[in-house]
Amino acid sequence: MKTGLPELINALKALCFPPVCLACKLALPARREFLFCAACAERIETIVEPLCTCCGRPFPSAAGGNHLCSLCLTNIWHFSQARALILYEDPVRQAIHSFKYSGKMAALHTFGLLYQANQRIQKDHPPDLILPVPLHGKRLRERGFNQALLLAQAFFPLHRPRIRPDILMRTRATTPQTGLSGDDRRRNVRKAFEVRERQHLAGKTVLLVDDVFTTGTTVNECAKVLRQAGCLEVRVLTLARVREMGE
Repeated sequence: MKTGLPELINALKALCFPPVCLACKLALPARREFLFCAACAERIETIVEPLCTCCGRPFPSAAGGNHLCSLCLTNIWHFSQARALILYEDPVRQAIHSFKYSGKMAALHTFGLLYQANQRIQKDHPPDLILPVPLHGKRLRERGFNQALLLAQAFFPLHRPRIRPDILMRTRATTPQTGLSGDDRRRNVRKAFEVRERQHLAGKTVLLVDDVFTTGTTVNECAKVLRQAGCLEVRVLTLARVREMGE
């Protein structure tokens, strides 16, 4: 049987760079697609109902059905709903850091598999446009990629034409949100985004994609400018979210 060049290259890659767990770095079987070892995979917490109908915060099973959480009863959100696949806790936190800050691109296929396995999120009606949360040009040059764009492409490989990184722009460099208070987070991203190609947004349903939902401040500011530009509805999808949002 003849072996094609792509197959040979893949075999050499597997030999020279055997897969390892995204979290604990344990060696995995060759050609393994899901890059978590069994022990780390067991610790991944998928977000299931009951949850907040707006921000997607998970509730204990004893809480009953889906309902608004206390924060969403008082906060003003410009998106209709936010949903995440998994909780942002180890080993997920380690895997996202490996991808985001060390450029571990092999993680993308695993993240895509996590999305494909989440039937609850998949059954939502598809949006008209899929917009990654943008990075400022300076941060993009430093990192070399926008993690939100790559996640959108991993989640929606059959809907590439709907993924538009050219519509929502970050026009002002912002400091990292980590460690900032709620008020400081809001000030940090205020007027940091703008919309281009506004003619594509009128009456449209938009899905914002990002890596982690922490307080919702960044995606809320994005949703605000999108609604002001004429979007009918803005939904949010992230790979992971914190268990408790805070203020």
